[in-house]
Amino acid sequence: MKELLEKLKQFLPPFVQVEEAGNMLLLLTEDKEQCGIIDLDTEGKLIGFDLTVELPDKAGTEPVLAANQFASAFYPEANQTVQIEEYEDHAVIRLAESDPKYHLPIPSTGLTAEVHRSGYITAAQLYKHTYTLLDRKEPVTVATAKENLLKESPIILTVADGAAVYQLFDQAIGVRADGTALYSELPPVLTDIKETEGKEDWTALMGLTETFVNYYQEEEEGLQLWAEKELVEAHSIEDIPDQVAVRKNEEVIFYSGATPWQKDELLTEEELQLQAVRFLSLAAEEEEPWKRWKLADAEPAADAAIEDELEPAYIFQFQYVWDDYIVDAVTASVHVGMYTGLIRECIIDRLPRAIKSVEKLLPIQRAKEQLRDALQLQLAWIALQDENLYELAYVRTAPDSVNVHTNL
Repeated sequence: MKELLEKLKQFLPPFVQVEEAGNMLLLLTEDKEQCGIIDLDTEGKLIGFDLTVELPDKAGTEPVLAANQFASAFYPEANQTVQIEEYEDHAVIRLAESDPKYHLPIPSTGLTAEVHRSGYITAAQLYKHTYTLLDRKEPVTVATAKENLLKESPIILTVADGAAVYQLFDQAIGVRADGTALYSELPPVLTDIKETEGKEDWTALMGLTETFVNYYQEEEEGLQLWAEKELVEAHSIEDIPDQVAVRKNEEVIFYSGATPWQKDELLTEEELQLQAVRFLSLAAEEEEPWKRWKLADAEPAADAAIEDELEPAYIFQFQYVWDDYIVDAVTASVHVGMYTGLIRECIIDRLPRAIKSVEKLLPIQRAKEQLRDALQLQLAWIALQDENLYELAYVRTAPDSVNVHTNL
């Protein structure tokens, strides 16, 4: 303990004193007022400290040098500066351990030091833990990694800074050392939908009959409210239970339905999907929607097993696709009643203005060629599901988008 305190005092203002208080160490001013605390582990080793005290305005030891000197005293393995944040009167320095072969920083290791302009350290936190580095084989070259990622990752159409751009799939983190693509979330498996037969309108698919009336409509808000006539006549407009609501604006198309239902035999997933596609085809407000929308997922709603007044539903997720490009953040979700096949909810994202203005898209392969120059990969250690295991991977380090309107 005495040795630790002697080392720590090198980095604290000379007027700051240390006092034991049970199993804690307090930092005190000359007037014996508490100005901070020191955290130790069960073995009496430093975890960190925090100091709040007025310090001289004059410049002292350069912050990065001070942080490295502190690391040499308490965590010599933290030998690589990975982040510097500068503020008006102090800087926050992040140091990490690095491996001996590639000299790359190891995530979640090292320390953070807050260094005042006077050169004194006013806060520090050490992150010591055991870990294993999985270095199974020599990594592929960065050129090979780039080609593999471009080959495997979908290209999406998205909006950046108000403009339509081509970009690699967001969840494509990079490439493993063996050359395989690495994802935080796998790309969706999309299935074509077919043109539906039948001439129902949206009201029939939501269970609206001749007993329902459109009792409220606001064009500016794009809002329609429907309920059975007897409910409308029995309540003031503020108290009418909304059985069907429709809202449309520049960003989204929304339907919600709670029309009467009776428990009967469960419909098959195929029958439910057909209802979802029928409704999407009517509600999407575009010609031949089955050519642009793809089925992305289907599953029972989380509360489908709960028996209450609302009919349990099956949820179908759709993704908007244009000339084989996934259009980012343009999806549709259709909830279908599992007994009646009636639509219980539908949310459809509208195309952003920047993408609506696009008249022509490059073939996917040409877009990938343009993205090759923008794509930057850097070798790094990344955490596996087990937080104490790290593997080598090439990770994306910069925005890799290309404006749709260039090089057509």
